[in-house]
Amino acid sequence: MNWEDVCQAFPEQWVLIEAVQAHTNEESERILDEIAPLKKFSNSPDAMRAYQKIHRNDPRRELYVLHTSRKEPNIIEKKWVGVRK
Repeated sequence: MNWEDVCQAFPEQWVLIEAVQAHTNEESERILDEIAPLKKFSNSPDAMRAYQKIHRNDPRRELYVLHTSRKEPNIIEKKWVGVRK
């Protein structure tokens, strides 16, 4: 699916999505070429709890919580500098 498909399928909802295929452009924006909606929610705290649970079990998965009122996902990739514990 693409973002427009998700917005049509789940209007005015919070959705937990997984990037199946994605890339980063020159402006450090994450472009989601293909996404899979995992679950819809009526509020963001429930969506974030579901995100945290999945992320804790498999941090390599590229997951996002977004509201379908957005015209575009507009995800900016930030570079981390320093040491992570």
